[in-house]
Amino acid sequence: MYGLGELKAKTIRSWARAFGEELESGAGYVEQPPTIAITFADGRVESIEDIKMSSRQAAATTDKIHRLCMIMDCEDFTVFTDAMELHYIDMKAFARAVNETGSINVGDTKEIMFAKWLSIITQKEITDKSIIEDICKEEEAIRVAVSTLARQGEDKYVRQAYQRRLDEIYFYNKNMSERDEYKRRAEIAENALEEKNAIVEEKDAIIAQLRARLGEK
Repeated sequence: MYGLGELKAKTIRSWARAFGEELESGAGYVEQPPTIAITFADGRVESIEDIKMSSRQAAATTDKIHRLCMIMDCEDFTVFTDAMELHYIDMKAFARAVNETGSINVGDTKEIMFAKWLSIITQKEITDKSIIEDICKEEEAIRVAVSTLARQGEDKYVRQAYQRRLDEIYFYNKNMSERDEYKRRAEIAENALEEKNAIVEEKDAIIAQLRARLGEK
């Protein structure tokens, strides 16, 4: 329900809350288990322009499906601790890769069961529906899940609840966009006011200097 622009901050906040709740009072810090956050994103969580990299790296990152972020040493890139793992799954990149290759074993999605479930999640964007049909034939658990979702989709009250949820997401994102636009305009107005005040102060200083010179004469 969060826009891609604030998804990273939301993920880190959720990770921090979960990490802080894991350790019981009086327990040693070494007993703290790692906390892993997995986010299914409807697109990239940041634009290529925000990443400082070569054109070759940028091209490779554009279609990256699975991105893993950890706490690392900035010089030798060794992992400082495994306490944090942030996994971002770009569902649009996955669906695009499946449509281009005709296979679910694409890109950096190496775990075949994960690819199968991800195919079900993104099935509306996958052109070749036989891929979904084959997966349902091969995996009973997935077939049951798809069948259950289909039955729920036929239920009027479930559909209404789902639509309400979509409306909530829409208005939330709309309000966030309006808030960002209001903030941007406020910053522009504040900067303009500061510039105007600076000009007025400069004029006042010039007038004061002129009066001082006239007074001396």
